[in-house]
Amino acid sequence: MKNNYDKPWILIAAYDLSAGNSSEGHIAYSILNKLLEKYRIIMVTRCNNKKELLENTDFTNKYSKVYLVGYDLPRWASWWKKGARFYRTYAYFWQMTWPFVVKKHLLLKRTIKLIHILNFHNDSIPSLAWILRRPVIWGPINHHEIVPPWRRTFWPKSTSIKHVLIFFLRRILWRIDFFLRIHIYKSDIILSAGKWVDNRLGLKKTSKIIHRSQLGFNPGIFHMPSKLRRLNQENKIELIIAGRLDWIKGIDLAIEALAQLPLYYCLKIIGKGPSEQKLRTLAARLGIKNRIVFQPPVSRNELSDIYANSDVFLFTSAEVAGLVWIEALACGLPVVAFDGNTEVAAAANYIPNINLALKGCNRKKQIQNLARAITKVSKKSQNSSTTRDALISHYSYGSLAAIILKAYDEVSKNVN
Repeated sequence: MKNNYDKPWILIAAYDLSAGNSSEGHIAYSILNKLLEKYRIIMVTRCNNKKELLENTDFTNKYSKVYLVGYDLPRWASWWKKGARFYRTYAYFWQMTWPFVVKKHLLLKRTIKLIHILNFHNDSIPSLAWILRRPVIWGPINHHEIVPPWRRTFWPKSTSIKHVLIFFLRRILWRIDFFLRIHIYKSDIILSAGKWVDNRLGLKKTSKIIHRSQLGFNPGIFHMPSKLRRLNQENKIELIIAGRLDWIKGIDLAIEALAQLPLYYCLKIIGKGPSEQKLRTLAARLGIKNRIVFQPPVSRNELSDIYANSDVFLFTSAEVAGLVWIEALACGLPVVAFDGNTEVAAAANYIPNINLALKGCNRKKQIQNLARAITKVSKKSQNSSTTRDALISHYSYGSLAAIILKAYDEVSKNVN
């Protein structure tokens, strides 16, 4: 193995980096060990991320050779930012300004061989990293498409309006943002999640694309149980949903589908979020609250054990690229999801045990199709070992890191 001092330096800009506080931060954290095998890393992230990581013994033990640089917008320029308020605006200016901080550090600038912009869900947010005159890799980039009206009938009106306005703003940025256009042009390699990203950014005509989403899982945490639970055990089939209870997750659709299923079907919902109270009210109104368990969030290790005692995982979210369905499949659970232009629907072509509910002409038909898909999957046998092999090949963090390293190696050939 190469001596650490013989490895080239790279700079990674990660707006979100954490040991598990968020999906994006967790993914960035999980691929670091593989990247460190070939490169030395300077990581630019926000100051609160740096502070939390340096206080985390897991990070200091595993990644002591990562050089962390904390950067935030000055207070006079970010007084309007509080919590999640104006998050996208802050992230935009953060990505646009951190390169000027690095540029002032001449030794740091001379040391790095390439730059990786690691901002998964923000393909409408550009960076000025190209001013550092180093090869630039961007991605994996992704976004959520607008949620169709039939899904938003359960949402508060204000949330629905806000969602439409934000997507309208992103559509404008995709089309007219000069800095986004030049960032695409200046990027040496773009890691694109799929054709929905290519279409929005006009990437079809460029040859510098590598297709890979940000999604992944850790095989060491999400593992197959020693003995798979048999469906209909104790005359009961347990459906499960896990994740933050946001409106986009479509958990209301799962509850309405449950009301159409026989009494021996039950549902466990793991998570907290703004939609919880309205979901509880919906369950009570449909007369099925005794068949639903709401459970607070748990650690990833605990989640793996819960999956081992469940029967079917429901992924009803409108997200183009949610993470939880991959982790459930890795634990031997069959997944039921809606068909559409999403990562999970595309993965159904090459990952076994993904079962898609057919598209319907309206909300009522969609829910009926979801109930039918659940019934169908609960009656057929699952080949879990084949599923796991396919998942490791396509979605392990090792496979994601391998794609990123391939991009690093490709652009490094042109560095003097």
